[in-house]
Amino acid sequence: MSMSMQRVIFRFKHPSGSHHGQPSPALHEALMLLSEADELEPLYCEAENTGKIVTIEMFQSLDGNPILIHFGREDA
Repeated sequence: MSMSMQRVIFRFKHPSGSHHGQPSPALHEALMLLSEADELEPLYCEAENTGKIVTIEMFQSLDGNPILIHFGREDA
C-alpha cells in the first residue's frame, strides 16, 4: 500500500530537560522508509478498518540517542 493511501503521524519524544532539537532529516527519512515496510501492512489495514491513523514514535534518551520505536494507532 502506498504512503499516499496511508495516514501516518511521526513523533519524536525525548525526556523533559533534554535540550535536543528535531531529529536530522536523514533519521526522519529512515522512519518514512520504515513505514513503507511490507511487515506493517497488517497494522495499516487494521487502522483503516477501525477509522484510526498509524503513529510511529521514536523515543530518545536524555543524550539524544534513539532507544525505542513504537508503532500504534489512534483516533483520526
